[in-house]
Amino acid sequence: MVLPIDEIRKKLRENKSFEDLWLEYSDIFPDITRRIPLVKSLGKSHPVVDLIFTLREKLLSLGFTEVINPVFIPVEDVYKQYGPEAPVILDRIYFLAGLPRPDIGLSTEYIDKIRKEVGEIDFNILKNVLRKYREREIEADELIEVLKRELGISDKQCLRLISILKDFFELKPSPLAATLRSHMTAAWFITLSRVLRYLDPPLRLFSIDWVFRREQRVDKEHLRYYHSASIVVVDDSLNEEAAVELTKSIMSHLGLSSVKIVKKKDTSRYYAYGKEYEVYVEYRGNLQEIGTFGLYSPIALANYEIPYPVYNFGIGVERLAQVLYDVDDIRVLVFPYLYSVISDEDIAARIKPILAPRTSYGEKLEKVILKNIEKYRDKTGPFKLEVYRDDKIKIYLYEPDPKPYAGPAAFNRIYVHRGNIISSLEEHEGVYVGRYIDFIVKKFARLVEDGESGWLRVRWVEGPADANIRISSNVLKYIHEKQGVVDIKGPVFVDIIVERN
Repeated sequence: MVLPIDEIRKKLRENKSFEDLWLEYSDIFPDITRRIPLVKSLGKSHPVVDLIFTLREKLLSLGFTEVINPVFIPVEDVYKQYGPEAPVILDRIYFLAGLPRPDIGLSTEYIDKIRKEVGEIDFNILKNVLRKYREREIEADELIEVLKRELGISDKQCLRLISILKDFFELKPSPLAATLRSHMTAAWFITLSRVLRYLDPPLRLFSIDWVFRREQRVDKEHLRYYHSASIVVVDDSLNEEAAVELTKSIMSHLGLSSVKIVKKKDTSRYYAYGKEYEVYVEYRGNLQEIGTFGLYSPIALANYEIPYPVYNFGIGVERLAQVLYDVDDIRVLVFPYLYSVISDEDIAARIKPILAPRTSYGEKLEKVILKNIEKYRDKTGPFKLEVYRDDKIKIYLYEPDPKPYAGPAAFNRIYVHRGNIISSLEEHEGVYVGRYIDFIVKKFARLVEDGESGWLRVRWVEGPADANIRISSNVLKYIHEKQGVVDIKGPVFVDIIVERN
């Protein structure tokens, strides 16, 4: 079924009751239960996640222990790490916020409106529930269930009640003294300060997880949230030379031996002065930065009571993926569906026959017809050749003219290549879908299965439908918007005759 979204949107614009619409459209799903099968085949993975797993396995094989670091970073920790530079850094960080829960009271106006639109309820119970909600004894995701149970009201009444009390729930966020992790370093200081209470160095740890940064812009090379593959080594013998050699060794084990390491001119304050480096790899004839490394500042380490040198190397996973997969736009790599990039596999999966057999008998006919068309494709006519009979029907291949049975395009192969649907007699790059004849024979078998008889044929194919091919309208829209090609046409000239007993 297709949901009546235009109808729903129209009613919403007309300010129809949300509660009424919510209930009305919750029972429009099909009455007939159809099994949704799980296909035992390999699905399609995301290239960034593939790279994360590759990095993870490599680091584990090099003796690093995996850690999950804190995501929420108190503001005071930013000051511990950056010192006087902290206010500038905070401008690039996302702050967390909470919703205060004020006591709005239940005025006569509220009570009258509730009685009129919801019905008579116990207002003392309502006040008690709202008080518990305000004091966080009741969580937000439990509130509706509690109101229904305590007041003895329906879903519709409960939603209407919440709508009336919207001032109680429509609150302005209030900033908290906590931030979203903008770089993994912010979390490493917290983690290491705890771990080193109980474990002595050397330590080799890594974490691959999200970081969030309030970038000025999102473009081909910048995202506001991405994955950082971050490594720390705690060792009392660490120095600058050892940090550089360690980075080269890690990159080599990751399969990236051709790297350029450049000392940063302006050192981040959580690194020791002059001890921060950038790592570059070649990308489309230029150098692309994929990460930074260095030795943590003794000042920042002292703030966390960490008495040992610490090496940190952070790799931007999406940036590295952009280089390895040779992708121009990092946004398209990470969010292909948001940026209207559909894979060839996605397109191929949405190319299907218009008609196909529905029974095992129809599938049997399909195999017989296809096998014989393949066998006699070059047989010269005229001829009428019986290829199947049972107690119901006889099927013949039929060629009335002095020419080969199958036309030049009958065995064209269909491929999806770089967003185009093309056909070729020869093998081609791209995702293989099938041949014209495969789709055409499915139609023949279905028509015979449904009781058709007489002369069935396909002559010139001017487009997909002539070859019994259905392409999703959304896929066609995508191809046309990208100025792509749908090239399914050519002379097929395949005929069969069905005679019924």
